[in-house]
Amino acid sequence: MQAWRAYQQKIGDLRFQTKIKLSFLLVSMIPVLVLGSFCFFETRSLLMQQSKADLKAALNQSVQTVNNQLDVYNKLINFLSFNQEIVYASNTTYTSAYDMYDQLNNVIDPSFFTARYFNPGVEQIILYTGTNLPQHGTTVIPISDVKGTSWYPLIMKSVDILWFTEDTSLFSVRRILSTKQSEPKDNILLMHVDYPGLFKTFESLHAQGAEIVITDTTGHFIYTSEAMEKKRTPPVGEKTFDDLHGKGKKYTVLESAIPITGWKVYLFKPTRLITNSAWWIALTVLLMIAACMIAVAIAGTLFSRKIMLPIHRLHKNMKVVGEGNLEIKVFSESKDEIGDLIRGFGYMVENTKNLIDTIYVGEIARKEAEMKALQAQINPHFLYNSLSLINWRAIRIHATDISEMAQLLSTFYRTTLNKSENLILVSDEILNVQSYTTIQLIMHSNSFKVDYEIEESILSCRMPNLMLQPLIENAIIHGIENREDGGGCIQLSGKKEDRCLVFQVTDNGVGIEQERLALLLKSQSKGYGLKNVNDRAVLMYGEPYGLTIISRIGHGTQVLLTIPYE
Repeated sequence: MQAWRAYQQKIGDLRFQTKIKLSFLLVSMIPVLVLGSFCFFETRSLLMQQSKADLKAALNQSVQTVNNQLDVYNKLINFLSFNQEIVYASNTTYTSAYDMYDQLNNVIDPSFFTARYFNPGVEQIILYTGTNLPQHGTTVIPISDVKGTSWYPLIMKSVDILWFTEDTSLFSVRRILSTKQSEPKDNILLMHVDYPGLFKTFESLHAQGAEIVITDTTGHFIYTSEAMEKKRTPPVGEKTFDDLHGKGKKYTVLESAIPITGWKVYLFKPTRLITNSAWWIALTVLLMIAACMIAVAIAGTLFSRKIMLPIHRLHKNMKVVGEGNLEIKVFSESKDEIGDLIRGFGYMVENTKNLIDTIYVGEIARKEAEMKALQAQINPHFLYNSLSLINWRAIRIHATDISEMAQLLSTFYRTTLNKSENLILVSDEILNVQSYTTIQLIMHSNSFKVDYEIEESILSCRMPNLMLQPLIENAIIHGIENREDGGGCIQLSGKKEDRCLVFQVTDNGVGIEQERLALLLKSQSKGYGLKNVNDRAVLMYGEPYGLTIISRIGHGTQVLLTIPYE
């Protein structure tokens, strides 16, 4: 009783606007829940029926495929069983070794080989004969070897083709009957077929979560899928069960038959896999409920808007400030507690803006100044005009090598300067590197080689200019040039990994000592070196980005540059 009074008191203490919203919500939720439940259960029933129909069609198609293949095998063993040459060879009593050799190598072997050649699913064909033919590999075997098998009495009483299994081995057996021999011998033709290949058609059903069991007319297992193989005793009987419970799971069971052999095919699929799609209906109902709740909340808000308007304005201003806009003016002329709260928030926004202006903006300006100072090291504008003049004069005197060198340098500095822009296309940065490496190859008499592996998809991306050339320069000067036996090689690769551009420069130079390697990105070297490249990347994108250096003495150096994908 006290708990109920406490609950009533809690309801009574709620704000009036909240009470209105809850009332609207409760009234609107009743029909939504009723209609949603009805739609869910009806749709679930329809989905079950459709899924069962689809499973049945897929099962029948797979069964028909197996039946067709078995029919091919039956026709093949029938053809061999009625082949008069084989019939004669298996019913003749031989007095000459030559006749035996002739029948084995010129009649039986070619016939069996041809049958297997045109039917890849046939793994082996064996003739068990009652004549005096000796054992010939695995092709001809005396019939006495199989008289102790379980299937021998059955086949000797039948004139049809019988199928048997032993573990994962599947074979068909047929007697060879002769109407032209006065005293025919007992002869049996046995054909092993590709067991996994025959039932491969059921893999698509297994991929959908279904399990398959195939039994012969006596209830002996012919085939079981992996999950059922572990159980070994699938819950099937003489009747077809539409729904089945076993080991805490509910299964939907479908049955079919392979006409040519009379085998029964059972499909087991957990019912939950069939009804999973029905939960999307439940999700839709939940979304409808959420939409109704939003509508009720909006209606309640509009109803009490005049009273709650100052708080809504404050909330709106807080969202704008949360998005980073500190230029908004927050004020209120109200003298009540809400007015004091709004004015206090306005004072806080103003103070925050002042702090950002004095600290954060100043820090950004400092970093931009550092970046411009770094770039100032690589902007020798005066060289560009000089190179154009050198190229023009070289052409006049037909000095093609000088002209080529001037043009390469011109291309190099054109992409380097990049019209004073800090960002450049990856394709232009690669062109810059190619111009530089070609110049170095000319200067070094092509004593080393350079390989490029750049993904085409990143060529249109943008990156800071002159980030790769220093890495190539470092590889040449400190790696390749110090090799004593020549044969230097530099590899430049570029690709996209996750949301990053990753460039890798690898050389087979002399390598770098570990003590020096630890200081390369911390100490400033002469010129525009590795530290400056790393500093630019960190200044522009933050600490996770920049250079990573791996080196082994005598094996070479690998430098990775990682920047965001843009």
